[in-house]
Amino acid sequence: MSDRSEIALQLAAAVAAAQAALERSADRAFRMYGLSHRAHLVLSAVDQGGGDGARPKDMAEQLSISRAAVTTFVQRLEAKGLVETTPDSDDYRGVRVALTRRGLDVLLRVGQLERRLAARAIEGLPASAIARATSLMEDFRRRLDAKEIRVVP
Repeated sequence: MSDRSEIALQLAAAVAAAQAALERSADRAFRMYGLSHRAHLVLSAVDQGGGDGARPKDMAEQLSISRAAVTTFVQRLEAKGLVETTPDSDDYRGVRVALTRRGLDVLLRVGQLERRLAARAIEGLPASAIARATSLMEDFRRRLDAKEIRVVP
């Protein structure tokens, strides 16, 4: 394996480890609100659906998870009183998911907590290093998403 491919694997492993650590940290912090990191992402997707609510199909696409997984999350969040479902006026077979008042309050509180966690995680790091790392991660993601990257066996 070339040195370049070994470095690429090290970068990918570091990114995956950082993401896993972020999710574990968020899970611990969000537990006080009865949420996991992923449930928070689903709540955020509901919020992004706007005043009419979000369609589960759109949420699944946005979150890159199955519709069945979205349905499970929505049912759990609905049982906690954080979201409500209503028939979709544009599609008689579908539903729209909207935040309840309590759901909006929890989403705002968890969002504040998430910002505090992120700020604490970068304490002491130079702003220039954070900017370089952010730029590198954005470029890495774009390259992975690029259709031109083809791997020949």
